[in-house]
Amino acid sequence: MFRELYPHSSNKSLHSLNLLLLVAFSLTYLVGCTPANNSSLYGTALNNHDGSRFSLLDENAVEVTDQTYMGQVHLITFLFTNCTSLCPLVTASIKQSLERSEDTRNTPVLIISVDPKGDTIESRNAFKNRWGLSSNWRYLNGNKEELNAIWKSFYLNPQEAAIESLNSQMNRKYDIIHSSPVYIVDDEGRPAVVHTNPIDPDHLHEDLIRISKR
Repeated sequence: MFRELYPHSSNKSLHSLNLLLLVAFSLTYLVGCTPANNSSLYGTALNNHDGSRFSLLDENAVEVTDQTYMGQVHLITFLFTNCTSLCPLVTASIKQSLERSEDTRNTPVLIISVDPKGDTIESRNAFKNRWGLSSNWRYLNGNKEELNAIWKSFYLNPQEAAIESLNSQMNRKYDIIHSSPVYIVDDEGRPAVVHTNPIDPDHLHEDLIRISKR
C-alpha cells in the first residue's frame, strides 16, 4: 500500500509533519471560510468565496487563467513536486475519485504550486509522468508574488522549513510546510466545496457529481 501511494519516492519520510499540516490548514480555514449549511454534501460547502483571479503557466509553458475553465466544474489543489508526505496521498485520492465514473474521468484538475522555486517545468512534467496524469491535469506555477495572492485567497500560508540532512549537518535541504485542500469549483468559477485530509475518493466523487448537476 505504501509503495502504491508513493511511486518512485525516496526513502525520506515526512510523516511527522502530517498532523502539523492538518492543524495549520484547519486553523486557517476556520478563520477564513464561511461554510454553508448544506447537508447533502460530504465536503464543506462554501459561501461568499470568489476564488482568485490568476494567470499562471502550466508544465508546457501554456497560460492558464481563472477564466480558462469557466463553464466547467473543475478541481483546484495545492502541491509541490518534491513533497513526500501529503501530496502523494492527495494526488492518489483525486485520481481515484475521477476514475469512479466516465462522468468525472476528464474533469479538469489544476494543481497550483506552493514551491515556485522548486517546481520547474522539468520537475512538473516528471511529477505528471510519475503519476500517469492525463492532459486534464495541469500543474501551474508563477512567481511568488502572483502565487501569494492565490494562496491567500484559498487560505494557505506555505512556509519553507529547514530540514537537516542525515548525511551532514552542513548540508541542509528544505521542504514546504503546507496543506493540500481540494476545492470543487463550480461552472461559474466559484469555489463551491472544499475537501480536507484525509480525502475520501468516494465522497469527493459524489460531491463532484452533485456540483456538476446544479
